[in-house]
Amino acid sequence: MKLNTGPLRKSFGRDTLRGQMYWTLLTSAMIPLIMTGTLALYSMTSILDNKIEKGIEGNLQRVLQTLETTLSNLYDVSQQMSFEGFVGADMKRLLETNDPFEAAQINNDIQRNVNLLNASNLNTGLMFYYDGKEQRLRYETLLTRDKQPDLSKLPVMAVRGDITYNSPHLTLYKYNDTPVFSIVRKMGDAEHPLYAYVETNSKVLQQVLNKEQYGMNAFHLLTDKNGVVLYSDKPEWFPDGSVYHDQQRQDYYDFKETAQQGWNLVVFISKQDYHRESRTWMVGFSLVAGLALIISLLLALRIWKVVLGPLQGMHRGLRDLTNRRAQVGLPATGLKEFDYLIDRFNGMQHQIGELILEVEHKVKEQQEIEMEKLMAQINPHFLYNTVNTAQWLARMNGQQEIDRFLSLFTKVLKYNLAKSGKIVTLQDEIQSLRDYVELQQIRYDYEFDVRYDIPQQIMEVVLPRFILQPIVENALYHGLPETGGVIVVSAEDRLDHIVIEVRDNGKGMTAAQIEDMLSGDKDSHQSSGMGIGLNYVVRSLSSFTEGRSKLAITSADPGGTTVSIILPKLDADRGRDGAGHEGLGRG
Repeated sequence: MKLNTGPLRKSFGRDTLRGQMYWTLLTSAMIPLIMTGTLALYSMTSILDNKIEKGIEGNLQRVLQTLETTLSNLYDVSQQMSFEGFVGADMKRLLETNDPFEAAQINNDIQRNVNLLNASNLNTGLMFYYDGKEQRLRYETLLTRDKQPDLSKLPVMAVRGDITYNSPHLTLYKYNDTPVFSIVRKMGDAEHPLYAYVETNSKVLQQVLNKEQYGMNAFHLLTDKNGVVLYSDKPEWFPDGSVYHDQQRQDYYDFKETAQQGWNLVVFISKQDYHRESRTWMVGFSLVAGLALIISLLLALRIWKVVLGPLQGMHRGLRDLTNRRAQVGLPATGLKEFDYLIDRFNGMQHQIGELILEVEHKVKEQQEIEMEKLMAQINPHFLYNTVNTAQWLARMNGQQEIDRFLSLFTKVLKYNLAKSGKIVTLQDEIQSLRDYVELQQIRYDYEFDVRYDIPQQIMEVVLPRFILQPIVENALYHGLPETGGVIVVSAEDRLDHIVIEVRDNGKGMTAAQIEDMLSGDKDSHQSSGMGIGLNYVVRSLSSFTEGRSKLAITSADPGGTTVSIILPKLDADRGRDGAGHEGLGRG
């Protein structure tokens, strides 16, 4: 919907004194504010963005250090489970002994030391040895969900020799479903492989990759050195195995840190939260600017009342005079310059009022004279009675063709001279046109064909009375050949408009003739015998639709002529016309 700014332009335009005053005060107040505000905005935005960026990078580095410390702790625990550690040394003795009694003693020592190692490291969870030769678990600290776990299927984050670091995966503990980090250390030899497995407890991942520490809407991403996603807080956006690229989310900023082992830690921060402080500062600045604007408007209003009040009073006096209200002299203002103008204005106001009354009286008398003259010139009842008498005589004498001719003439005459309905439906207009065409076919001895192509669903569209007959009549008198003449009357529904066309196969017109017909030049119409009726059609359409209709003529000389009428759709429910057709209103 288009905003109507006409009243604002009229009151506050640059061509008005009030507008000049308002714009000058507003400009003088806003220019310094805008200049200082722009500089402050640039500086504050740079400072805030730099502070936030450094804070996020610092937090991300701390998270990376914590995560590396956690993995290092897993490494230390697995080191104790190796053949060089205090638990692994017993494991090596167990594999080498053949004495059952000694083996039982070593079993007890290993189980006790594994439990002691697990209890002394608060961040560790499930621990066990996996015997690759016998394919069974040994010395597990908690129950596992699988007695023969396939450690090779765990997601690999980094590999260092015989040590494999695994990215977050579902814990192997039977009674928990949280993700954990883990490490697998390969031991033994090809004949008797042995694996030490250690994973973090269920709270480590949540504590290390805590999203709340940034104070913003954030989520983490772990990738290997090739950018393949190993873990994501948003698996629906970054599923495991997908490839991460910088700036993959338009609504998030991403920050990345790379660990010494080659894997990457990425954090995504919502842009909306990232710029929250800048927006807060902008809101404050906008409030200050708005306050300055209001103060400027109040000062302008004060000046308007003091300086321009008398001019506004003169405007009201002229408006009252134009609307023929009671003439009341303007009061004095106390300012000498304006009191002089007001005194002269009051005298002029009195003289203008008397002149207006005199002119109105003369105009009213002239209208009454013209109406009486018109009624004296045209008396439709006299014409109807005369034609009816002629029709009755023809019928009495058996002159059927004359009877039919007069019957059609009466119908056309009643339709064209009816007083009570200036607006009709398209169906009424087409019926009257059919009567007129039949009347012309009886009147002249040459043959012509008039065809109609009008959908029934648009027959109730409204239009001014007597607009098709002048167009068809113009084609009959000035366009059609002596034989084989064809006129096609068509109508088409185009959304909120109706397009009516009258086409003939006559000799056509030149561009100059078309321009004369549409120019409204009465002398040109009378000299050429063309366009008088079209001038009426144009004026009727313009009056009916308040300038929203259009009449166009296209022609080729020779090659026929097409007259197009474009009408907006209007309500058709307004009564009946005076000729007995379904019409509209009472003009």
